[in-house]
Amino acid sequence: MPLTHSQPLESLMLRILILAAAALPLMLALSGCGGGPRITRTAADQEVDLSGNWNSTDSRQVANAMIADVMTRPWHTQFRSENNRNPRVQVHNVVVRGTGDYIDTQIFTNDIVREFINSGLVDAYSASSEREDTREVLADQDRHASADTRQEAFAETGTDFILRGTILTQDDQSGRTRHRYYSVDLNLTHIQTQRIVWQGNHRISKVVQRRR
Repeated sequence: MPLTHSQPLESLMLRILILAAAALPLMLALSGCGGGPRITRTAADQEVDLSGNWNSTDSRQVANAMIADVMTRPWHTQFRSENNRNPRVQVHNVVVRGTGDYIDTQIFTNDIVREFINSGLVDAYSASSEREDTREVLADQDRHASADTRQEAFAETGTDFILRGTILTQDDQSGRTRHRYYSVDLNLTHIQTQRIVWQGNHRISKVVQRRR
């Protein structure tokens, strides 16, 4: 004959199991929220500035503003009237100088090339260092491709102008307030004469307030 005092114990254990099962989803949700970062997808062209450092928004806006400026200057109209074609511009690497954060200038030069191409007013070419890949392909075709399909070497198109410049950075901080300053200088030089036909500047100033 079973002991009667075990019945209350069994009832208590059953209630504990039911409560634990009901609380399990909440515990899993809380552990998931606290265990990892919260990620929110944004549009690629949406302005996002978390630290005040140079970012993709700065790169895109500066490239857009400076190429819009260079294309409205007299050098372009003069070249078109004298040569009856678009000027050929080679975009070189931009040098970063100063103190502060790391800047990936490849993103910036890509934005510049894109703005040139999309304008339809310039034939844009990449820097000499970036042409090595296609030159290697040409050399490989010269050795392995059939004569009627290989591309001719020594047939590159020469450029008329070179675009180059610098990004000067400055970082100043007092207490919880930080000032980030960027000065972007670009110049367009005629390769044959070395004459600078355009020089542009765009500045960015950011004040970052840190919370206590």
